[in-house]
Amino acid sequence: MSKDRFGRYVVRAQRFGARTVLFQDAAARRLDLTATELECFRLVQHEGPLTATDLARETGLTRASLSVIVDKLVSRKLLGREQDPNDRRRWILRPNPGAIAKVEAIYAAHASRVEKLLDEYTEEEFEVVLRFMEQLADELKNTAIRLTQGEAAREPGKM
Repeated sequence: MSKDRFGRYVVRAQRFGARTVLFQDAAARRLDLTATELECFRLVQHEGPLTATDLARETGLTRASLSVIVDKLVSRKLLGREQDPNDRRRWILRPNPGAIAKVEAIYAAHASRVEKLLDEYTEEEFEVVLRFMEQLADELKNTAIRLTQGEAAREPGKM
């Protein structure tokens, strides 16, 4: 890839990332949560049900940090916590249906506007965008975990 091509990507990615963080922070404040708490809820909503261990693995957060977040989300009735019937040592986290509706209401107007933007793309273009977003999400997850664990964010096999 040329430096110019990657440079064009970097500028847009950094702008997109900054806007995403600010958007998520504003949405979280509406719910009297931190952005991290909201995103933990959203991960359980979209990837769940999850155990706290699964959620820690998905976020890269320490168990201690995650325990505080989960306790708050449970006490605020955003998440439910139930004992795993197959392993009584494990607790399964599930989003409460009422909480999903409350959170989705915050995103409704934004979702409507995004839907109009997506109508501008052909199905083929849309599939390319989705594939890139999925790959980028995986890369962001892996980098966040490495950063949280104190490792330098680096390419595999490079120092």
